[in-house]
Amino acid sequence: ARSPGMLLYKDELAAWEARDDIKVHITVDGTDDPDWKYNVGFVPAITEKKAPQADADTYAIICGPPVMIKFTQPVLDKLGYGHDHIVMSLENRMKCGIGMCGRCNIGKEFVCKDGPVFTLAQLNATPREY
Repeated sequence: ARSPGMLLYKDELAAWEARDDIKVHITVDGTDDPDWKYNVGFVPAITEKKAPQADADTYAIICGPPVMIKFTQPVLDKLGYGHDHIVMSLENRMKCGIGMCGRCNIGKEFVCKDGPVFTLAQLNATPREY
């Protein structure tokens, strides 16, 4: 999010953060809040510093604007994440939500019906439209 006030699903994020088997790195672009205890900066740079090295049980889940996804994916490649372990949300591409308008299709896949969550491996198997 751009700021702490713009974060969505705060209760869910707090529940994930409380778990021992999940590491959550909440990040905002900026804040003036002196009590903010999480990351401030751009996601690719934070990912490079905070993400664990990849292993068979480690997944990276990316949700954000296309430009953030575009620049975060190479960082995850560098850290050794397999493309089947990089999961991303493409919700920004949807319009009608029922597969009728064709706005969200990537090849034969419809983001609104077949997604909106895809692995990078799935996206790499589609035409280079996204």
